[in-house]
Amino acid sequence: MTKPTLGVALTVKLRLVSANSGRPRTGCTVSLWHCGGHEPVGRQVADPAGWVSFGSAFPEAQAGHWPHVHFEVQSADGVLHAAQLALPGDACAQVYRAAQRRRLAGMSLGRDCCLTGEWTLEIPSVTGDAARGLVATRTVGV
Repeated sequence: MTKPTLGVALTVKLRLVSANSGRPRTGCTVSLWHCGGHEPVGRQVADPAGWVSFGSAFPEAQAGHWPHVHFEVQSADGVLHAAQLALPGDACAQVYRAAQRRRLAGMSLGRDCCLTGEWTLEIPSVTGDAARGLVATRTVGV
């Protein structure tokens, strides 16, 4: 697990399902990395129910970017899906101190260059709290 720079742990859980049937997509490899990061937080193969889970840290607020993490789903045939998980504003409000909240002032998901254009925007549900850690969960159709 990456040491949380804000002191807040973030677990990212993704469930891969077929976009056609809704059945779990097993055997796919998922990579996850932070905005601005070049090294993956990790790489995992989806379990028989289609789940992967990454222990990480809540990303810091960066000027010009809405807080998010990137992920990519691959099969033996290549990349099936690449997208970001934009963290909800209420989760950011729990985590960020005043100085980091100011970086988000005037920001919107639509104006972040990482979250527009060809990329698919996916917002996870986030549970937990800043003291014990947050869990971001999303089902991804591939």
